[in-house]
Parts: sequence; C-alpha cells; structure tokens
Amino acid sequence: MKTYIDMGAAELKGIVHGILYERLRDCDYEVWISRNWSDWTIIESRGNAGGEPPFFHKMLPLQQPEYVLESADCTLAFLPYDNNVCIAVRVFKSWNFTVEELVSLSSWFSPYYTEVIAKKHQRALNEMMNSIRDVTQLLDLNELLSRILVSALSVIPYECIGVLWRYDPVTDALTVKARAGEMGEGMMKMKLKPGEGIIGKTFLRGEPRLYKSMTMLEEDFGNMTEENKHHLYTAYDFENICSIISVPIQVEGQPECVLIVYQKGTVPLFTDSDVRLLQSFADQVSIAITNAKLYEHLSKQNETLIKRDEIHSSLMQLSLQNRGVGSIVGELTRVVGVPIAFVDFIDNEWYPKHGKEAAGWNSEELRKLYRSLRPPNYLTHMEGEGKQPHQYLFPIASANECLGYLIIQMEGELDALQLVALEQGSSILALELMRKQSVVEFYFKKTHQFFNDLRFSKDTEDYWEKSGEIGISASTSVVVGLLEFAEPANSANPSTLNTLSVQLVSSLRERMTSGIMPIAFGIERRITLLFVVPEAYKPGELEKKLMTFLQVWGHKNSVRFFGGLGSVRSGRDAINTSYQEADKALAYQKTRGEQNLIRYTDIGVNRLFIRQPAEDLNAFIAEVFEPLRPAKGNAGALEETLITYMACGGSAAQTAAALHIHINTLYQRIHKIEEILGMSFNNQEHLLQLQLACYLRQTLPKAHPQ
Repeated sequence: MKTYIDMGAAELKGIVHGILYERLRDCDYEVWISRNWSDWTIIESRGNAGGEPPFFHKMLPLQQPEYVLESADCTLAFLPYDNNVCIAVRVFKSWNFTVEELVSLSSWFSPYYTEVIAKKHQRALNEMMNSIRDVTQLLDLNELLSRILVSALSVIPYECIGVLWRYDPVTDALTVKARAGEMGEGMMKMKLKPGEGIIGKTFLRGEPRLYKSMTMLEEDFGNMTEENKHHLYTAYDFENICSIISVPIQVEGQPECVLIVYQKGTVPLFTDSDVRLLQSFADQVSIAITNAKLYEHLSKQNETLIKRDEIHSSLMQLSLQNRGVGSIVGELTRVVGVPIAFVDFIDNEWYPKHGKEAAGWNSEELRKLYRSLRPPNYLTHMEGEGKQPHQYLFPIASANECLGYLIIQMEGELDALQLVALEQGSSILALELMRKQSVVEFYFKKTHQFFNDLRFSKDTEDYWEKSGEIGISASTSVVVGLLEFAEPANSANPSTLNTLSVQLVSSLRERMTSGIMPIAFGIERRITLLFVVPEAYKPGELEKKLMTFLQVWGHKNSVRFFGGLGSVRSGRDAINTSYQEADKALAYQKTRGEQNLIRYTDIGVNRLFIRQPAEDLNAFIAEVFEPLRPAKGNAGALEETLITYMACGGSAAQTAAALHIHINTLYQRIHKIEEILGMSFNNQEHLLQLQLACYLRQTLPKAHPQ
C-alpha cells in the first residue's frame, strides 16, 4: 500500500485537487502553508485567486481548526498541526464550516504536513551528517564549534540566535566560545558561575529546558550579577525573544558546555522536537570537544617525545665528550628554564658552587630524605611558604643507592616537559656518576696494588723509591687504619658498599689536612687508610681526630664500622708492620662485636686472643668455672669468691672486706676451690690460669655459658 510519504509532489497535489473539486465544484480556492504562523507559501490553487497571504487575528499558536469570513464572498479556514505547521484554505465563497468539515479538511491536507516534516527531518539529517564530517576533519576547535552551531540553527525553521558557552575550571566560570546571529560583543565579556542565570543553572542541572513563559525565565534568570546583566543587555535587545532552549553538553560524563538558542518573533514557536534536535547537535559538540582533547593530548605527547629525544641527545653528547657533571647540569638548567642546583655525593661537590647556600640543604639531610622515600615516588615537592618558591628535589640513584640530588626552585609547578627534562637529565647524570664511580674504583684497585707493593717490597732501594712518590722518607711517621662496614652495610650488595666506600674516602680527603692521607681506598667491604703523622701533632691527636670524624659521618649516614689502627711507626717496615697491627685490631673488634675504632696499643693482653676461636676460649673458661657450680650451697659463693680474690690482686683482707665475710670464711672457700679444681694458689702456673679465666670471664661475657 502506497503511503503519502512515498508519493511524489505532483501525485499528491492531484489527489488533493480531486478532493477539493469533489467538494467545491466550480468554486475557486487557495491552499497556503506556514511553519511559523507568519511566513506563508501557496501550495495549491484554482481559478484567478488574489494571492494575498492569510492573516489570523487571534492568539497564536492556534490549537484547534478555525475559520473566518474575510468578506461576503471569501472564507478562510486555518488547520493547525504539530511543530507549528499550519495549512490555510481560502475558499472564494461564503461557507460556514462545521466542526466535522474542519476535521475532514485537516485529514485531507495532512499529507502536506507529513511532507513538510519529512523535509525538515531530511534537512536535519543532512546537517547532522555535515557536522559529523566536520567533527572528523576539522582540527581547530573554535572553528568547529562555530560550524556546528550554525548547522544547528539552520535546521530550525524560525529566526534564531545561538550561543555556545564552555566551562573553564581555572576561573570556575562559563564563557562564550561560539555564537551565531546578531549577538553583540558585550556577551564575550560575561563570566557566569555555575548556578548563575539560565546558563549556570542548565550547567548544574544537566538537563535541557524549554522556556516558553516569563515565569519560567525569571526563575532561572533572577540571580545573575548586575555586571553580567549589563554585558548581556548591551549585546542584544531581548524584547523580541519569545522562547528559549537551553541544552547542557557533557564531555566524558562531566558537564562542560551549554548551548542556548533564542527564538525571535512575536509567537513562541519552540517545541519539544526542537529540544531533541538541539540535543543531537549538543552531542556533536561533545564529540568534537572529546576529539579535540584527544588530538591535543596526542599532539602534546608527540611534542614531548620529540623534545625528550632532543634533550637526551644534547645531554648525552656532553657526556660522550667527557664535559663533566657541571656541563650537564648547566645544559639541564637551560632546558628546564629555572635555576637548578646539583650535589654530587661521590666527590661531595655542589654545582654551581653557590648552589648549597641557595638550596638550603646539606648532603647529610638529602641522604636522610632519600632513605625516607618509597619507590616510585622519588620526586619530593615542597611548597614554599608565603612568597618563598616551590622546591623540587630529584635524587640521582643507582642500585637503590643515592649518588646525588637535583634541587629545583621555581614559582608554581613543574610542567610535563620540565619533568621529562628532569627524567632525561637524571638518567644521564646517573650514568656520569656511575662512570665517575667506576673510575674511582679503578683508582682504588691501582692504589691497592701500589700499597701492597710497598708492604711486600723486599728491595730497600725499590721501597724508598716507591714511598718517596707519596712523600714518605725514612724519618716519616706513618700509621695504617682499617675499616669494615658493620650491619646493615655488610648485608648490602657490592655496588652499595662501593658507593659508601667512595663517599667515605671523599669525605675524609675533604676533612683531612692536605698530604696527611696519601693513600685511601676501598676494596669490597674493607677500607684501607695510610696516614702521615705530622711532627707538630701531639701523640694520639691524629687518631682522636679520625675517631671523631668516623662517629659523626657514620651517624649522619646511618653507617657503623669495625675499625682498627696500627702503631705509629717509621722506617723500612713501618707500613707493613702498622698494617698487620691494624688488621689484628680490626679482627679483635669484630670478635667482640664492638662497632667502633680501637688502637692496637689499647688492646693490651688481649692481643694473645685476637684470632683465638671462640669455642676454645669458651672451653678454657668452662674448665675453671663449671666444676665450682655443682658444689651444694656454694655454687654462687665460690664463683664470686674466685673472681673477687683475683680482682683484689690476691689480698685476703681486701677480698673478705669486699665480700663482707670473715677472713676465716674466705680461707675456707679458697681451700674448697683448690680442692675442687685440683690447683694451688701458690703454684704460679695454676695462679696464671685462674687469673686468665677470670679476666676472660669478665671481658668476654658472650664467650662463656651464663
């Protein structure tokens, strides 16, 4: 069955003409159509019609079919349809239409209404397709929004003005981004807060609204600021605006824009179908903004990648040319565009030299800061107070060991490109510092070989030739020190230990007087130091200075040492002899678990037990004290008596007084001890054995059972 939509225009007019002829016979007539109650187009006529457009005097828009007598021989019937479409039939005779006849006329002419609506939808579809094409082709967002707005207004069959607003989160306000129609420049000065006026309320509401009455308009318009009202009224005289559609636009699920269309005229013409139509164009705006954001993001990413390659290339070129850390920091400062300070923990140097004062940090504080961080959040941002600049602290690390720190001071926050530059610069600086550390480690190995040549040199002439290279002669007093990292450094990986060794040696060279430490190197966990003792130094002054430094440095860096110092010596075998003494002192500290530095001369009689296995010492002590414990009622008394007697140098009177017992009781106990152990206090060998057992019992409490 053929529908009206399927018919051609000529076929449709033929059918209508036949119906009218059947009803009117030889009477002339005209058929007019309008989509806005003011602009009329004649679509059918017969006879010599006058051709004057219809005019309706009642309140518009008309809701029901009506007719009027234009003259004694002319009748005009108005047939309203949806979407403000009206068909007017002028009959050149007097005719009193009944309600049934008017309804019939509306049915007869409905194909014309259907044709108008079909054309409207076709046009809207074409404009929609053009908008979609623009969305996929245009890259300029402002031009694209203007094109979409013009397309949206072109499918509305009324005279309109359109404005597109967009929210700016920086200013927390909506501003004009596109306009179509005779809207003036004053509107460009407006800044509407969310919730302010029609635009602000639509933005918060998130739903479109059709305004067809002054009451609805005043509800949303009333809270606009006087300044914005002034700009609005200078932009346009709204006296001829009859209805308004305001449509929100969401981008990625969040409100971002508002599209508002003002209809001009004397009759409010906007309908719900116009709201739906504008909502379709609003969706196009959403897609356009989303695409623009994606394009902008990709463009920035591409720009960032290109810039990253340029930065990497320029910094790597400096590294390959062995220009040093200072040149790399200088280039990085130029790229980032803000002052940068860098501290090198290996050499304990600042770049530039005044960077330490400007940054307000020292190396120990920065190391402590790094240890408090957790990956991957290594970048520390510290907001400035008042007018103070922000600080960004970026560590240069390798194998979880901090090699240095970049410190940036600036107003505001780092942008993406500056962060990329810092990441690239930090990697290049890490390579540079690792290379420097490798050079230092190579130097350590060469120094180690030179030191061993001095120690084991058999030829006197060769020895003095080598020692002369570092300023040591036959009369020079030297002393060797050995350090070894205690826990937790002992459990760290080799690269961490090497870094600590380099940093410690660097700090020592900085603190010690020039020439006083000709040899210093670290191999694995051990650091070897050779000192030349100046004649002006008092005995023990150098050792005290070294001990104080190690305590402070270890505390600041959360590092503990075992350490030993040899004797101050001079002559042919001075270095080797002092080294062997330092090695024994170090072994003694490790055996005792004492994490500090001791001089070999302070060990005393304990030199005899430095490398004695703990099991042997434990057995030796047990041979004396274990037999004394089973004696019923006297276990504690006999042990205490023996220890106190030896501590008092064998004086019976002093021992009895110290134990608060009668001297005869003391003699009884001594006799009991001699009897249990099978020893005599008058036998020098037995007495020495008992003295050593008591000494070890007190000095090595961990070496015997409790």
